Amino acid sequence: MQFLKRHFEKIILSAVLAGLGVAAVWMALAVKAVPPDLAAGISNAPPAKAWTNLDMAGYSNALRTLKQEPEFTLTGEHKVFNSGTWKMLRDGKLVKVTKSGVDALSVTDIRPLYFTISLESQASDGFYLISRHALKPPVRYFETTKGEKASDRKPYPIVGTNSASGNPSMIILQVSIPETGETVSVSRDAPYRSLEFYEVDLKYSASDVTNKFSNKYLNDTLQLSEDSFKIIAITSNAVTVQDTRIGQKTEKLWSADTNAVNMQATNTIQNR
Repeated sequence: MQFLKRHFEKIILSAVLAGLGVAAVWMALAVKAVPPDLAAGISNAPPAKAWTNLDMAGYSNALRTLKQEPEFTLTGEHKVFNSGTWKMLRDGKLVKVTKSGVDALSVTDIRPLYFTISLESQASDGFYLISRHALKPPVRYFETTKGEKASDRKPYPIVGTNSASGNPSMIILQVSIPETGETVSVSRDAPYRSLEFYEVDLKYSASDVTNKFSNKYLNDTLQLSEDSFKIIAITSNAVTVQDTRIGQKTEKLWSADTNAVNMQATNTIQNR
């Protein structure tokens, strides 16, 4: 231990010198091995490609574009006088509103709903009829040909028959409609049918929200983002809505082709 304490510096120096000697020998051997490796790499290198001119078309087009003066416009995508609208969603996300309100509303389907009176069967002293309103349960009732007044149990009385053919299946009943005062024909193969109103499906596709409105009728209210609209008219090919705040009316046109693909258009109706 005394020997190590006295000569530890010499021991460390000797170890370092020995390491350097080993490194020197390794480097000499490595240098001798480099030329053969270089020669092998050069002999196996792929042939050089011929020099070709660079494609400068993109740069030329960019320079040509810089020389063209932009058209001055105050409409369209110019945001100085037509600034965009941004909205913060509930999750904190900021979205750009490019379409909202009635402009983002479209009609996806319009269906006619009918009131019908049909002949179900015949008895010895009368007939069983079924009346159906569009949004009400059907009413089945028995009616004779005595021309009795309408009631809750017999809402549409029979006022006459036509059975000249003598075939019960071909009989035609004359049924009174108290609501309109008219008399209509009803048979087993040809029930009476009258249009009551229309049912409509709409879709609201704004930048911040998408919503579907199914089975909507006249006077129903639609909430389009922050705006409220009321359906004031429905026809076979159009739906008219009115802004409940400012009274502006907008007509949404609709038509269906053979593939049941809906086409929409918008007409703004000026208030008179």
